[in-house]
Amino acid sequence: FFGGKMATAVQIEKTPIVKKPSRPQLPGIDSVKFFLISYITIGHFIGMTEIAKQNRVLLLFTTQINVVVGAFFVITGYLAGYTTTEVGKLSANEARLQPASSFIIGRIMGYYHLHAFVLLLFLPMFAFVDWTYSGAQTAIINGLMSFTLIQSWFPDHAEVWNPPMWFLSAMTFATFAMPSAIIAIAKQNKNGLRQSMAVLTGGLLLARLAYSYDLDCWQIMEGVTPAKKHPSQLYWNIIRFNPAYALAEMLMGVVAVRFVMLDGTDGEETPSANGLMSSPLVPLLGMIGILVLRAYEVVLLNDPLTRSIIFIPLFIKFLINLHRQTIYGEGSGRLSEILAISQLQYLGKISFPIFVIHGPLGQVFYKKLVRNKLFAQYDITGWPDWFFLVYLGLVVLASMILEHGFLQQKVVQDAMKTLTNSLKSKFT
Repeated sequence: FFGGKMATAVQIEKTPIVKKPSRPQLPGIDSVKFFLISYITIGHFIGMTEIAKQNRVLLLFTTQINVVVGAFFVITGYLAGYTTTEVGKLSANEARLQPASSFIIGRIMGYYHLHAFVLLLFLPMFAFVDWTYSGAQTAIINGLMSFTLIQSWFPDHAEVWNPPMWFLSAMTFATFAMPSAIIAIAKQNKNGLRQSMAVLTGGLLLARLAYSYDLDCWQIMEGVTPAKKHPSQLYWNIIRFNPAYALAEMLMGVVAVRFVMLDGTDGEETPSANGLMSSPLVPLLGMIGILVLRAYEVVLLNDPLTRSIIFIPLFIKFLINLHRQTIYGEGSGRLSEILAISQLQYLGKISFPIFVIHGPLGQVFYKKLVRNKLFAQYDITGWPDWFFLVYLGLVVLASMILEHGFLQQKVVQDAMKTLTNSLKSKFT
């Protein structure tokens, strides 16, 4: 036997073991998060450079943030649904979702400490700006909104202190509805999932149609439209910041992942992952294409309608195809394999620190009041275009420091674990 040869073959009957459907890792999705966050990081401050001011196509291409940010909510829901529902079954893993308070607290505490830490690091800058422009009372109120993550409910103040954190605010309140919603969605077969996707998509589209119709702003490019020139900046802020709309896109992500998790059930054949139309590359090119067409002003459609009608459906198709290619795909050179390389995985790992830190660092170098306060004494009143690359490099470096010097520190992890468990026990 050990020599590799057997004179006779003896079959031993064993009791068949029913294996629980596996839940493969999806390494490519972390890389996707990095590319999404990179686009938004660039878009927030590239408008400060002369090259973007002089090149309208470049400016329009890189500032469609309000289109792309919807993908963050979808991917958040996608991963939440993937980790809390059962593969091949019409059920959720209720041990992960119940009690709801434990799920909610666990999710929020998974990101709150980094948010609060960065606020504390840059508190003098944030307070200085508010105090200078609006006084002490405004500084205190904005600080309270930022630390409590309630700013997304205030459409005229959602971008106080660290502006991109309105996303965390909206996601936080959307998370409160996720446990019960995930359990309900997990019970649906694919026909029910199609109906849910139609309702969620239609409801969001209706709100965005109302905004477009009421303001007659069908073709506006919100990313480059100053607040004073917008027909109603307050209405626009409600459309993009309100947690209810964030919840809808997160639930679209939950519905999307369930389509893949139910593949092969009810006698259905496992979908192919090898054809051209099954490739994630096709919807990816579609998403890039619509950004390019809008940049060249070939497609004249405002940000929220582009997001609902074109970008988000393509992104959902991209995630589903990437997921299926990861599980069923064959051959080398697949996009799912490329996105799973270790270097991209690492960048995906630090993508959340990039998201949190890029705003404050951008204010240091590009907010006029802060820049002049820090650098005017050195006769620096502006930056050459090449400095934007330095800024991006500093964002990545600061993110690595936050990841390894804060998030991965055992003392921080132990403290957060203790605090999280304490909060869970109090609210269970």
